[in-house]
Amino acid sequence: MPRLLASHRAGPVPPALSMAMARELSERDVDGFVAAVRSVDDSRAVQFLRDILAEGATVEAVYLDLLAPSARRLGQMWDNDECDFVEVTVSLGRMQRMLRDLSQVFLADATRSEPVGSVLLTCIPGEQHTLGIIMVGEFLLRDGWRVLVGAPWSESDLLTMVGTEWFDVIGFSVGSESRLPLLKRDIRRLKSASRNPHLQFMVGGQVFSDDPTLVDQVGANAIAGDAREAPQIARRLLDAAQRAASDAPLREALGDHGQFSDALRRE
Repeated sequence: MPRLLASHRAGPVPPALSMAMARELSERDVDGFVAAVRSVDDSRAVQFLRDILAEGATVEAVYLDLLAPSARRLGQMWDNDECDFVEVTVSLGRMQRMLRDLSQVFLADATRSEPVGSVLLTCIPGEQHTLGIIMVGEFLLRDGWRVLVGAPWSESDLLTMVGTEWFDVIGFSVGSESRLPLLKRDIRRLKSASRNPHLQFMVGGQVFSDDPTLVDQVGANAIAGDAREAPQIARRLLDAAQRAASDAPLREALGDHGQFSDALRRE
């Protein structure tokens, strides 16, 4: 139906209709794509992707239901010694190039001209695979955010960045529980160095999906379970920061009187 409407110049296909008619991706597709992306033939994965798009899969489905689970599968295979570091790195590099190639199509339906806010996305130093945060960045860009995505920066680089530029939200991707103490330290120091006194922190990764209570333990404000929900989470964090900023002048004006009144209410 979407192809038929397009061929007769019937105007853009309504999103609900496009999603209803889209080809659904399955576990079998993930199996086939992982095999293709691990192949010595660099063109196999590209052709696999072209085929499923030609069959009606949406770019969003490719992001969430093919690339993301395939990346997780590769990580599991690495943990189980079914493939080595070089193979995982090459495969993820191919997937990252595909994601960049699809970006223009994915962002084509972005409607906002003014940025919603500013987001910095990164991962903990020592973690090299950035496919997840790049995908999160795509969804935030489509929602109207100004996004800066980078490979793991050093702590000094991050401190300099937040001290010289205004960021509303910083998003960290964490792949291992052993990195959590480092993340907790970085969040604490970034809060102190930030130009934005109400800077918010969003985290993601399997370690937080397995145990959401870790979000509070590291000092973050929220967890984004996947790239699709990241814009909604970021907007809620921005709203919370703006409310805190609007309340701050009142608290400063009250000063000791406000503290005394609070004490009386507690009594």
